[in-house]
Amino acid sequence: MDTGYETVDVDTSIVAAADRIDYWGVHSRTNQGDMRLGIARPFQFSGTMRVQRGGGFQLVDATADAVDYIRTRRQAHCDEYRSALAIVSHGSDIVISHGENEIGVSCGRLGLLDMGRQLCVSIPAGTRVWAVGVPGEYVPRDAFGDDTPLLLSPECGSTAAVLALSRTISDHAGGLTGHEFTQISARSMELLNLALHKPSRQEQSRSAALAHAARSFIAERSSDPRLTPDSVAVHLGCSRRKLEYSLRSIGASAPARLIADTRAERAYRRLTDPQESASISEIAYASGFDALSTFHRAFDRRFAQSPTDVRRRRLRMS
Repeated sequence: MDTGYETVDVDTSIVAAADRIDYWGVHSRTNQGDMRLGIARPFQFSGTMRVQRGGGFQLVDATADAVDYIRTRRQAHCDEYRSALAIVSHGSDIVISHGENEIGVSCGRLGLLDMGRQLCVSIPAGTRVWAVGVPGEYVPRDAFGDDTPLLLSPECGSTAAVLALSRTISDHAGGLTGHEFTQISARSMELLNLALHKPSRQEQSRSAALAHAARSFIAERSSDPRLTPDSVAVHLGCSRRKLEYSLRSIGASAPARLIADTRAERAYRRLTDPQESASISEIAYASGFDALSTFHRAFDRRFAQSPTDVRRRRLRMS
């Protein structure tokens, strides 16, 4: 799958001291859109960054001397880069603001800015920062209703998962395929959307009803190998993303995992049934699996033991 994935390394030490500000500024604007830089010691500035981008997603991992990234109202209005920007500090507190409304982002927390507004990001010298581009479709329309940046705590499970996936991307920079980078980034953004989304009671009720309908339909039809997350969504008259969100809202697994687990559980019941004489492969196919390798992976993941071991234990007990 071609996602246009690339990794770019930036190190000011490779250019003359007089050119470092321009060099850093060009890459910063390429990554985060039009802005100007406020640098306390321009003639001594140094910094490094590693940029990963592909499939509409981007993560910048940077450490530099003290710098302010300033985006004016005019730049925000004229620039095409209109997504949100997630900022994570791995050192000293950083300060992010929309106009006069500013908040501090301490180490390990996640700040979120609207790139369509006037903003400033102030980063102390030597502080490692992740800057993650957040496509607009993952940010609720009213997220920045009072023109204040958002601060998300890792105490929230969804936020903690976003941070963990971001670390995975950062730690494996250069070792990921474009497909891996895009898929991990997409899951991270879906979890960020979950952390930002504050559904009404009515919406929560609708999501729960949809999730329970999905679970019932999967339980009823999982023995059909043609059953897929997309076919479940079509049957329920919703998008796949809506289906995934609804299942998460009640703490259930993603649809693909739920289908596989349901099939594995059906196979387990037959393997432990003293009256069952069908072979393991016959049970696998009858439970809805279209390949034995898929069956064995799903069964081991669900029960931490092989179908053969389960059957042997039943035979010893009979």
